[in-house]
Amino acid sequence: MTTDWRFRSALFAALIFLVYPAAAAPCDRPQDPAAAIADCTQSINSGKWKGRSLAAYYGNRAAAYHEQGDNDRAIADYDEAIRLGAKDTLTFLRRGIASSDKGDNDRAIADFSEVIRLDPKFARGFLTRGIAFGDKGDNDRAIADFSEAIRLDPKDAMAFNARSLAYLKKGDADHAIADLSEAIRLDPQDAGAFKSRGLAYRKKGDADHAIADLSEAIRLNPRDAVVFVARGGAFSFKGDFERAVADYGEAIRINPGNADAIKSRGDAYRAKGDPDRAIADYTEAMRLDPKDAFTFVGRGQVFSYKGDFERAIADYTEAIRLDPKSALAYFVRGRSYFIVGLVEKSLADLDQASAYAPKEAYVALWVDIVSRRNNLPSRLAQASSRIDMTVWPAPIVKLFMDQTMPADVLAVANDSDATRKKGRVCAANFYSGELSLIKGLKDEATRFFRQAASDCPYRFNERGDANAELKALGAVP
Repeated sequence: MTTDWRFRSALFAALIFLVYPAAAAPCDRPQDPAAAIADCTQSINSGKWKGRSLAAYYGNRAAAYHEQGDNDRAIADYDEAIRLGAKDTLTFLRRGIASSDKGDNDRAIADFSEVIRLDPKFARGFLTRGIAFGDKGDNDRAIADFSEAIRLDPKDAMAFNARSLAYLKKGDADHAIADLSEAIRLDPQDAGAFKSRGLAYRKKGDADHAIADLSEAIRLNPRDAVVFVARGGAFSFKGDFERAVADYGEAIRINPGNADAIKSRGDAYRAKGDPDRAIADYTEAMRLDPKDAFTFVGRGQVFSYKGDFERAIADYTEAIRLDPKSALAYFVRGRSYFIVGLVEKSLADLDQASAYAPKEAYVALWVDIVSRRNNLPSRLAQASSRIDMTVWPAPIVKLFMDQTMPADVLAVANDSDATRKKGRVCAANFYSGELSLIKGLKDEATRFFRQAASDCPYRFNERGDANAELKALGAVP
């Protein structure tokens, strides 16, 4: 994952067109890189300039090439400027930025380190090196450099922004939020900082604060489709799918080719119980981005809900082709194979899902369901040693291990958060039904499945699977 474009673009604006004093004015045209290149080239070829004066023309032409996105020519010109004697912080800094843009972070780090050696109190040297470390995935070194940049210049909002991103990559949302709050204090008009803090709150599961920050980001920059997608995700998390659909729709209006927004709207339509619109959005998202495995999983889940398991399996199979290590794709295909009676294929897929996600409780439960429904020995006790038995759905695992009763599981499913409670009650009813079937208690299983088919959220696979089980039992959903 590369650094947020805001950091580099701001750095370029501040640094890339700083002019060498010895260069003639016509060679400095940041607003017109092509003209700057022509002017600098004319001066370079004139034979009038030597040493640092000539280096200045190479440096400014390099900046113009960089502005055009031609990093190779920019780096070549910086090399020549340095050879001619421009061994200063500005030239090494600008060459480092061009190398970083090219993806050569090792060379960029070497240049930024030289900047720091030349001027240990230059905060931007540490900031740029921190960004390069972050791009390499070395978040600890990135944080150390950003912290030094902040110590040297505690009023630089960009450094706080950059460090927050490194904290987020480490999964430390609290420190990220603290840094972003300081960045916002320093620059209250920075829409990007509100966006990032909103995403950090979303990562913590704090949808209300996320929505507030993302709404402010939209007020400051109403043309950023990504923010509408992010706020739509926060609304979805709260179960407000109408607002989620509206936000995804606005993102699509701003950027009609945004496959992520279209897929996300498909997710929201699925959650609303509107399968046909969901399928239409997933299909369009596939057209725009045919390599996104999650989109195929999403459409497959809608087909599964509609009872069209053949098409569901086809979508899951394509998802596995695109992402052969997707535990989710194997898991949902394994469930579909089971529903249509292909037990061996079901177990093979569920075992594969378990291998990729050994700590996932629901995968372990389905391995147990398929095994016991086909008179194979249970492996749940062994699998439970890898599962966190202190959090949901541990009570369901205990139910299948005969350590508790269905009524107790339903009692534990109660939660102060209405959305979470609905999901847990759904799972309690559905899996109680599956356990009843294993024990041969068909009437009790039918009662549980009817409850699940009626009350489970539309986006939950358990709703469609409950209907399929009721059909197999000859019962009316």
